[in-house]
Amino acid sequence: MGELSYVGETGSGCLIHRETTGRYVVSHQEHPRGRAHAATLASAYATCQVFEMDLAGVQESDAARR
Repeated sequence: MGELSYVGETGSGCLIHRETTGRYVVSHQEHPRGRAHAATLASAYATCQVFEMDLAGVQESDAARR
């Protein structure tokens, strides 16, 4: 992995960085996968949406068990 440069973040805590190799690294502190790679910025934001949907599903499942 190359050096990372900050690109942006979503309001839900998803961070997007860009490697010197040109690919994007997407991470979310609360997501079990931790991080993912994306080829384009649009794909990086789409990955953030997937992380957010996954987290919403986990929170709903936890609430249903109580």
